[in-house]
Amino acid sequence: MSMNKEGCPICGFADITVLDNFNCATFEICECCGSESGLEFDLHSTPEHLAKIRRKWFKEDNCKWWGNKKLIPPNWDPKEQMELANIEISL
Repeated sequence: MSMNKEGCPICGFADITVLDNFNCATFEICECCGSESGLEFDLHSTPEHLAKIRRKWFKEDNCKWWGNKKLIPPNWDPKEQMELANIEISL
């Protein structure tokens, strides 16, 4: 599986680096969904595993912003964020 170094593979939030130059997890936590690179996912995570985490955030947590509320982008739309990141919302 190929994972981008930048951007959260769970919610598509762009302002996170999930892999370093050696493709190792950075252990950064996504401000948007709260997923942590290296703890909940890494380079070897399957699409099914990522979908399971995504489904929890999207359905159970109702796309709730995880981090500092002051950092929510203006006009933030989680569905649009995921679409822009080419993340399929298959729930």
